[in-house]
Amino acid sequence: MQVTLAGHNLDAEIISLINRITDEYRLGSTDESSQIPQLISQLENESLTPETLSAAYARISRSDKDIFSLRREARNSVSRSRRTNERIVFGYGHASIAEHAILNLDITGISRLALEELESHRLASYTEASQRYIAMSGDFMIPDEVVQAGLKEKFESVCKRQFEGYSKLIKFLEKLYHDYPDHDRNIKAREDSRYVLPLACNGQVGVTVNARVAEWMIRNFNRSSLSEVRELAGLMHSEIKKVTPSLIKYTEPNCSLDIAQKNLEHISASLVEISSTGNGDNVELIEAPVIGERNIIAALLFSSGKGSFGDCINAVEKLSAVERKKLLISVHKCISAYEPVRREMELCNFTFSITLSSSAFAQLKRHRIATLITQSYIPELGYTIPESVVEAGGEAEFKNCMKMSDELYNTLKEKLPEDHKNAAQYALTNAHRRRVIFQANVRELVHFSRLRMDINAQWDIRSIANEMIRLAREHCPTLMLFAEGKNKYDKLSEELFGS
Repeated sequence: MQVTLAGHNLDAEIISLINRITDEYRLGSTDESSQIPQLISQLENESLTPETLSAAYARISRSDKDIFSLRREARNSVSRSRRTNERIVFGYGHASIAEHAILNLDITGISRLALEELESHRLASYTEASQRYIAMSGDFMIPDEVVQAGLKEKFESVCKRQFEGYSKLIKFLEKLYHDYPDHDRNIKAREDSRYVLPLACNGQVGVTVNARVAEWMIRNFNRSSLSEVRELAGLMHSEIKKVTPSLIKYTEPNCSLDIAQKNLEHISASLVEISSTGNGDNVELIEAPVIGERNIIAALLFSSGKGSFGDCINAVEKLSAVERKKLLISVHKCISAYEPVRREMELCNFTFSITLSSSAFAQLKRHRIATLITQSYIPELGYTIPESVVEAGGEAEFKNCMKMSDELYNTLKEKLPEDHKNAAQYALTNAHRRRVIFQANVRELVHFSRLRMDINAQWDIRSIANEMIRLAREHCPTLMLFAEGKNKYDKLSEELFGS
């Protein structure tokens, strides 16, 4: 694995200085009148760290100086700026100051399983290499836990066999999609063949994160049961502290949290009687807002008027169902498929229990303005086999890969020490399933539906999204008026608003 600091934010005056030097070189100004030596000398005296921005902004609340002077003072004394950061962020507890330092990280050679721990942190941005569009070459990692258990050769053999299965399935599916243009045929074939790839498969991701969240990430990673994730913590810390040493401090894990988690696991095991595993219902609506429609329409009246919320509730209760629907439609008139519905729609939540494949979860996890609670991947929940694989005649090859994966998982579960058993998940594949709880407000569900019910969405997550919205509509049809894929939005708009 490799973590590289790809970039970070700088004070605008430093950026301006760099641009002036670049312009001088571009103009070929190298004679005695050139300002290049003077400008370079100025740049050499600057410290290229985002910490000065954090320090300057920290002083805004207690200084009568203008913000431009505060930024200049912070740059003129980086050591003082760092003391300010440590005092304000860690002494006074105003951790939001650290959010002004923005960091970009290149992370390569990281497994799909570890990527899920990384991307579980909501307040950061991620762009990950997609197995839908990129051909996988056979690059996977062998976890330290597997090596220590003496199972390296067996693990390596199964992963190689899974990649062979991936290549074979691509050939099956390319024949199935023979009428497609070459580029589209290759993508369609890879999209479903990747279901047999192991969670140990390596990927890469670009991350943008502020220093406050980065510190929280590192602390969480240091608590992980996976050695790969703990390695990620060390590599991230090493890179980030190069430019923000005053903003990253509390990175050691709280071991008491692990004790509490273990205790909860024992309690769950003793109290919960497992009724079934297998391929049960994929999506279950476990909570819908009973008076959500009333509250949202009342909030619309509240934000646009002067009455109390109670007054607005009384007004809504006098409206008929048809009048409520018309009001909700009218306030969203002219909205496009690329604009969010109003913020008042955030007042009501839907909660779902979902059993889904790793491939579908890779899409679901991208919706971070939501609550996502996960269980581990386990073979007892079965796996998702793409219909195209069956149609193309690749079912036997697919199931053979699943059988080897399950056997390796069970061997790892048996051989690994108790604290390392989570590493058995590396043996499972993109097709294997996990249970999650997903809670989102109406506004986020509308956004989710536009992306995941769209004709261009991946079929697995599209199927799940369709079922989620169908269940939500049964309980709250008016709130789900705008929940539809982008490709159907023009028709929906005409139905709701007229031509």
